[in-house]
Amino acid sequence: MLRNWKFLPAVFVALLTTALVSGSAVIVAPPRGTVTYPEVIAGVGSDGAGGFIVVVPFNMTASGTPVVPGAWIGDFYPNGSLKWGEYVKGFPFRPSPRVLRATANGSILLVGQSDAGNHTDIWVIKLEGDGRLRWSKDYLLNVSPGWIMFIDNVVQMEDEILIATHVDSFGGDGRVTAPVVLALDGSGNPLWAGAYQIPHGPRELYSTAIGKVKDGYYLILHDEETWYYVILDKNGNPLGTWKIISPLEGFFIKSALSVGDTVYFLGGSSNGTVLGAITGNSTAWARLYTLSPEKTCTEKSGNVTLLSSETSSTEPAPVLTVSEGHLIFQPAIVKAFRLTCSDGLNTTYALIKTDRMGTVVDSFTVVTEGKEEDTILLGNFGEPEGISANGDSFIALWRETISSGPMLQFRSFAIVSNLKAKPKGPAIEAYSFQVKTTPTDVKLIPGSPTTKKKLIIKVVEGQVTVKRANGIPVRVISVKDSSEKSICGPGISILLLLLVALWKRR
Repeated sequence: MLRNWKFLPAVFVALLTTALVSGSAVIVAPPRGTVTYPEVIAGVGSDGAGGFIVVVPFNMTASGTPVVPGAWIGDFYPNGSLKWGEYVKGFPFRPSPRVLRATANGSILLVGQSDAGNHTDIWVIKLEGDGRLRWSKDYLLNVSPGWIMFIDNVVQMEDEILIATHVDSFGGDGRVTAPVVLALDGSGNPLWAGAYQIPHGPRELYSTAIGKVKDGYYLILHDEETWYYVILDKNGNPLGTWKIISPLEGFFIKSALSVGDTVYFLGGSSNGTVLGAITGNSTAWARLYTLSPEKTCTEKSGNVTLLSSETSSTEPAPVLTVSEGHLIFQPAIVKAFRLTCSDGLNTTYALIKTDRMGTVVDSFTVVTEGKEEDTILLGNFGEPEGISANGDSFIALWRETISSGPMLQFRSFAIVSNLKAKPKGPAIEAYSFQVKTTPTDVKLIPGSPTTKKKLIIKVVEGQVTVKRANGIPVRVISVKDSSEKSICGPGISILLLLLVALWKRR
């Protein structure tokens, strides 16, 4: 970015800023072959100043060799231009935070674990919206013997931080998996912590979502087949448990968020994406969403007409967001199909915007052009990863996962745009799609009571460094405008470099 930004004339800065907030962008991060654990993108969010935060952990190199863990944080304008980039990691060697999840809503929150062998710790780093360190603390939870496998959900609400995870442990009765929740105030002081169980219920119980409602909290848990809705008091003690059931085949819940006393849940089934609302202990409404192109390729051979399509459904993203009173989510969609007979299979990138009752008010859809060189450039992304929105501007991510022996290789694809700006090229186009909605049945029925085991917390100040990245670790490629395809303003395509390269720029 411009090194002498603060010395630019005010009028020029205003004009430049105006240009930055229009247009679209495409981000591919990182190139094929880079290995990270467990994610290539830890999270996205808002910087509180009209921009978007993207957090990229660097826990392993391309060869699978561990490095000093940490993360690269990028703050992007809505057209994909980079405001600033920073590195966050521990002092020279261990311990250092292995970043697993990140979120941003003005302030930036990185959540992970120590790489020093603390199997039941949760390390939290809070940064200002401009990347300056506010505090860093490592919380050691007395849930031994066992280890935290993953951070399931992280929420910043008002002046609280809520972290939901699960702990695996082995004893005389075999493996037991229990959800664990840690609640902190805005300064990182523990409010409460607990491990949850349904007596005589499933031995493997996982966290799905945590959030605040009036006079307390809600917690969504699940086993292999069933989802549970638990209401907690202000100290995290269970007040009631309900099973969430639906006649939809393969019904599940992926995420949830609360607005006032309403809890909105996002999930899916073999029939499509499900969005619904819970008030109190009952479902207010639920809708099923499916997405399909208005035109696809048809090939005629003799008296037979073939529809050239492949219907491989994906799950919705594990993120549901609210912007200016509207709900925005990435749906489960047809993963690949042929829009024209001259191209190969196309991959769809879409999101849906609804009002508070689930009625669709807008949608955004672009697809790859289906050419072989596009697959080489972008890959075959199909897993929605996350979204953040400021008004009509948004950043939405998709992911491709490749198995390579014992390692997993992750690539992540993002579109930074708004509902009226659809990028064209390289390798992507805007096409017309239909969003179909159908009321569906999702109910809450009383279930067995949930119990809470109080946990003792030891807080250790975690030493980390935050340094501005030297240079811009991206490669910028121009993209064409297209008013015919609803393009708005200039677009750019950004290719983030290898994570190991990001780390070495220190």
